[in-house]
Amino acid sequence: MRKQIFEFLEQDTRSAALVRLAVSLVSVLILWEVVATFVTNRLLLVPPLEVLNALIGEVKKGAMWENAIATVTAVGTSFIVSVAIGIAIGLSLASSKMLSLTAGPLLSALNSVPIIALAPLFIAWLGLGFASKFVLVLLVAVFPVVVTTEAGLRATDRQLIEAAKSFNATGLQIFSTVTFPFALPFIVSGIRVAWARALVGIVVAEFFGSFAGFGFAIMSASQTFDTARVLGYVIVLGAMGLIGSMIFEALQRRLAPWRQE
Repeated sequence: MRKQIFEFLEQDTRSAALVRLAVSLVSVLILWEVVATFVTNRLLLVPPLEVLNALIGEVKKGAMWENAIATVTAVGTSFIVSVAIGIAIGLSLASSKMLSLTAGPLLSALNSVPIIALAPLFIAWLGLGFASKFVLVLLVAVFPVVVTTEAGLRATDRQLIEAAKSFNATGLQIFSTVTFPFALPFIVSGIRVAWARALVGIVVAEFFGSFAGFGFAIMSASQTFDTARVLGYVIVLGAMGLIGSMIFEALQRRLAPWRQE
């Protein structure tokens, strides 16, 4: 019986994935509840039920929806733009060795700069609100897409390209049928990383320069030592990250099913 359970959980199916996710969540909740019983200081940790009640209270007050609209609008817009720009830059770098040698070091240097630490400067330049959040998230999220797009295009199997050329395929045909499909799993992996970084970027941006949003709510709750609200919004952000990762993984399976074989 135990062997059958493990074999089921190891399967690469949707039902097995859902069961694994449920087991993980239940395990975390049980561990959280046990640890919370031994932590008497409620400023450090509160039980899951208190967090749930805090989230319900935010929903009833309407604060959850107001913060969700502010965060989702900013992070969604900037993330889509960062993916488009990242893919375009990655394609340009992969198609031109000279451009890669010239701009590559500059992009690597920019990627190494702690963009989040520059959040106060962006707010001073662009003011409070959407613009500063948009630029900050864009700069944080674009680099993983650039790197993985270029790496995926350069990693294309040369034998596949030569085989396409042997059939007199044009450059555009080689790109659309060989190079880009081969790079898709790399690109989607970069998009998954970019989504996680975008969520971090939007929270930091809302810490410094916003009057609404999940980051603003976390900062506000921290200032009043409301640990339940802090953990509640953190869990919501974690759920956004998990859902996004699952969507991109499903997208990768749909666009490049041969990579799963």
